[in-house]
Amino acid sequence: MKMDNHQYKVIPRGSLLASSPMDWQAIDRFILLAALVLLAPFAFGITLFIANTTIPEYLNQALVPYLLALYAVHFIGLSLMIVKAMRLRKAADDWPIFENVIIGSYLLVVLISSYLSGTHFTEGLLLIFLGVNITSTLADVNKIKQCYWFVVPTLAIMGIADFIPSIPYALLLEKSPIAADGRPMVGWLGLRAAVVIILAPLIYLCILAMKRWVEREGLYQEMSTIDGLTRLSNRNSFIDRGQSEIERVRRQNSPAGSPLSCIMIDLDHFKMINDTWGHHAGDEVLIAASKIMLDSARTNDEVGRYGGEEFAVLLPNTGMLKARLIAERLRHKIANAQVVVDGQTIEVTASFGIATFPSQGVEVIADLLKTADKALYEAKESGRNKVVTA
Repeated sequence: MKMDNHQYKVIPRGSLLASSPMDWQAIDRFILLAALVLLAPFAFGITLFIANTTIPEYLNQALVPYLLALYAVHFIGLSLMIVKAMRLRKAADDWPIFENVIIGSYLLVVLISSYLSGTHFTEGLLLIFLGVNITSTLADVNKIKQCYWFVVPTLAIMGIADFIPSIPYALLLEKSPIAADGRPMVGWLGLRAAVVIILAPLIYLCILAMKRWVEREGLYQEMSTIDGLTRLSNRNSFIDRGQSEIERVRRQNSPAGSPLSCIMIDLDHFKMINDTWGHHAGDEVLIAASKIMLDSARTNDEVGRYGGEEFAVLLPNTGMLKARLIAERLRHKIANAQVVVDGQTIEVTASFGIATFPSQGVEVIADLLKTADKALYEAKESGRNKVVTA
């Protein structure tokens, strides 16, 4: 299996130049979250004010002042906390109260506004859904779970209330925002535009969060299967692939026609390299040998670091004779390679042992590796820098 050399960039914690807000320290994430939350009272308040100025007959005048006051308090309160957080961030990494206010105030404003306007199952639910997605990446997930168990029953109660004739629907509206011809009024379109203004940055941040999750999932998966130094498959990943290949051979109608070969490789006198030139030189030798193996591998071959200076190569659909030719080519390439470290040229050789499945005594991948390792031991005992077949 050939692996790319993609490296994941690590962003210093707390840097506002980070590629993703999830890399920021907690208080910086809260400042960003609060700035996004401010869009809700600002957009709702401006829209309600304009609508009340231009078409007051459509609004419940008893509720408008209280709703505008709610938006004003929300906006001013969060703005003041943002200013305080900007000062605190130089000395503190976290501010839990700020986080609680952000989450709680957002839910309160969206739930009240969407219920009074009758949009709790459309715009209101969408705003809460996106808010939860964003907040989950920037705040404490456990707090979001608690809010979830508050929001869901609340929406259920709102939905039930919609079907009770004695409970007024859309208390904020004195008239329907939909004209007789079925088209929405200009004020209602303005409210929808305000929702779009809020949703646009939330959706963009959702995209960034999803991108980051995908990158992290890829990194975690790679860390569980790839050796960090050589970029080869690690021992566990190699063994899993080997067992899968053995099972594949067993499923063939004619196993002898599609054998699986394994080459075990050990760099000769590697301890002496570490003792003479240092461990950093040993690492460079391992990297150079790994690159030769990867560059020589076919598409379906699996190259793994088995442990220390020992490597293994799986060769699907390859018999003993062909495997020996491949091993000899690798031996020559490694022997001809010159690794230069600190201006010094280090010459490297390797010994090879080969085993094939199906063969006597080989039932599982452990048997195949053990048999190849015995052949490798014979190669080292008989002089090194040679290929021995089981």
